Amino acid sequence: MRRRHDEEYTVIEPSYSMSYTIDPYGATHNASRRPFFSLTELKNIAIAVSVLIIALTLVLLKMLDMDIPSTIALAVLAVFLGFFSHEMAHKVLARKYGCWSEFRANMRGLGLALLMSFFGFLFAAPGAVYIVGHITREQNGKISVVGPFSNILIAAACLPFLDMWNLGVPTIVEEMASVLLFFNAFLAAFNMVPIPPLDGSKVWAWNKQIYIAAMAAAALMFILALMIA
Repeated sequence: MRRRHDEEYTVIEPSYSMSYTIDPYGATHNASRRPFFSLTELKNIAIAVSVLIIALTLVLLKMLDMDIPSTIALAVLAVFLGFFSHEMAHKVLARKYGCWSEFRANMRGLGLALLMSFFGFLFAAPGAVYIVGHITREQNGKISVVGPFSNILIAAACLPFLDMWNLGVPTIVEEMASVLLFFNAFLAAFNMVPIPPLDGSKVWAWNKQIYIAAMAAAALMFILALMIA
């Protein structure tokens, strides 16, 4: 039994986490019998997304010379491509491994985000995908890395729309790409920090080579975002 606990984990819902935590003595749930979204999860997603859109809109209004409708549209795009895709990547892969997985909003983190946005900053812990189920160390690492990886892909996809390539990209498109690049690069780099409960700590525990590669990619995107900003 001791060996099994060393090699297999049970993920349980924590009181607070940026993603999820592990307990080798938790219970299991059959994800295949559950709908993809529960009403509780949809409510939590709606709250988190709405607050983040408001907070990011307030920050962008101070940063960019854009009209309010365009700024709101950019905030919506950034939240869904950055935050939502990150959390759903965790959820989808966890369900693939047979785990129960649902997003839960962090009301304190969202309140902090809204408060700081009035001062022109956006730094928050809006919530996490909590999962329950038996998984191996490798599966746990993959569930963890897929969130930041989605942000890295989105950040990389923004690069062709930046003026540094001299392609005559419209200014508004370049500004949107720059914001999306920074937002996703920051999310990827921050979540790859190897400190619990961040994703990076679980990736590091699973495979240090993959951690280094993922962190290097996230850091590169973040450095490019800072250079362009």
